[in-house]
This record gives sequence, C-alpha cells and structure tokens, in this order.
Amino acid sequence: MINENALTAFLSLAETGSFQNAARAMGVSNASFSRYVGQVEDHAGVALFDRSRNSSTLTRAGQEFLPIAKALREDLDRFATRVTSLRETGPGTLLIGCGPLTTRTLILPVLRSVRRVMPDLRFRVLVSAYARPLDLLQAGEFDVFLGDLTYTPEADDVEIMVMEKQEIQFVAHRDHEIHQRGPQTMAGIFDFPFASPHLHKHWKATLTKSLGGDAAAVEKVNAQPRIECDDYNFLTGLLVEPDYIVGGMPDTFEELIRAKKVKPVSMKQSLTWNICAARKSQNTSDALELCWSELAKYRA
Repeated sequence: MINENALTAFLSLAETGSFQNAARAMGVSNASFSRYVGQVEDHAGVALFDRSRNSSTLTRAGQEFLPIAKALREDLDRFATRVTSLRETGPGTLLIGCGPLTTRTLILPVLRSVRRVMPDLRFRVLVSAYARPLDLLQAGEFDVFLGDLTYTPEADDVEIMVMEKQEIQFVAHRDHEIHQRGPQTMAGIFDFPFASPHLHKHWKATLTKSLGGDAAAVEKVNAQPRIECDDYNFLTGLLVEPDYIVGGMPDTFEELIRAKKVKPVSMKQSLTWNICAARKSQNTSDALELCWSELAKYRA
C-alpha cells in the first residue's frame, strides 16, 4: 500500500511539474518530498518522472499511473468521509459493503432474513466496485463485505467465505439485432455497445482469455465497457432502446424479462462470478453473526 504522503507528493508533482512548488504546497522539505516521490516509484517499479534542472514531467508510465493514483486518492477521501460517518451510526447499524453484482442476488435475501429476527436493526449498504475492499474492511468501513476479492492482500484477522458461483447473464432490448444472430461468444457481445459496472482486473483477464488472449483481445477488452456505472438502476435504464447490451446477474433483469421488455442473449460460452464474503474475525456482534450465518447458506 502506498504511503499517503507519497501519493500526495506524486499527484502534486504531476500537477505542478516543480519539486520546489510541490514540496512547498505539502509543507515539507525538498529532501522529504524527493523521498516520497521515490517511494511511489519504488512501489510502481518504474520511473514516473523525467527530471530536469527546472522541471519534472511524467514519463509514459507516469501518465498511465496518474489515473490509478487519482482513483486511489478518491477512495482514500471517500474512506475518510465514510469512516467519520460510520462512527456516528452507533452499534444498532450493520454496515455492508458490496459490489454491484451482489445487491439483489445476495444482499436482499440476507437482509430480509436478518430483519425477521432483528426488526429494529438498521442497515447501511454501500455499493461500489471497490478496488481494495479488504483494506476498507480492516479499517472499519464495513462490518461485512460481499464482492469480487481478486485483490487479496495479506489480511490479518479477516475471515473469507467463497460464495456459490453463478452465471453472468447478458440482456438486450427485445428488438436488439443480436437476438437475430443466434448463440453468441463474448466477441459477438462486444460488437455492440456494452454497459456494465467497473470491470476489475479479474474480469478483464477472464474476458481477454475468452476472446483468444492475443493483443487484439486485450485491446478490445480494454475498450469495454462503453458505459461504466455501478448503479444497476441506471444500467437497466439503458435497455429501453435496442442499443446497449448489459451484463449482470439474472435476478437483476428478472422483472424486465418477465415483462418482455428485454431478452437474454443466447450464449455459446458462459462466465461465472468470483464473489466472496469477508468479515473481521474480531469485533463481531449478534447482528453480524446472524448476517454471516445467512450468507453461509449461499457458500460454495
């Protein structure tokens, strides 16, 4: 994990191009600032800046690293805000972090079961395609997390439960051209505008492999999705016209399919989710124990 000061130094230098100005903005000495930048480059394993006497500019690797660093800063800022908020919720609230695929398939049935036993319990459900969910779990942002745990750093005192694999479904408006083409591969899906939540490294690797694993496959997968959003209410809204194909869990599209507004795309190949549940082994509660036991009914 990158030191927060090092992350701030990288972003400041990328913005100003001046060691002195960036160090002054951080309120640290030039020597300390240089050390922070070095820590980021050591973490990345490549040079991120071309340094000259009067300025520093991003290398090509630095330009590719910049959006990663900005996303990390946003996550850290969001983390700080939410932790402050969560401290104010009190012990009667169960804090659930989850990825977009799990909301209807796992969160809803588990929440209903828990409420039947503990009707006064409050729930806070935070939905996002989190990049570092175990870090946030350990820091106290969640009581339990459900989602893709492709990113699995060493995590002390964290219990992980692998959930039963389920097949990803692709749907489109009933009049979409793809329904006339017969069973499809992922290459066929990507011939049309595609919308989904954020595609983690695991999903990109899986999709790349399904497309043949060559350079053309990498390029095609990296261009997806055309529209990225972690809110499935928005994604399903795209299906009112025969334009986008949307991927998700069957439960998400059940009502639209029943109403004959959309149709599942017939597939030659299938993809399954990589979902786990995680909780800290310490600081448990009756509500968390009940939630965990309900989740265990869906374990692999």
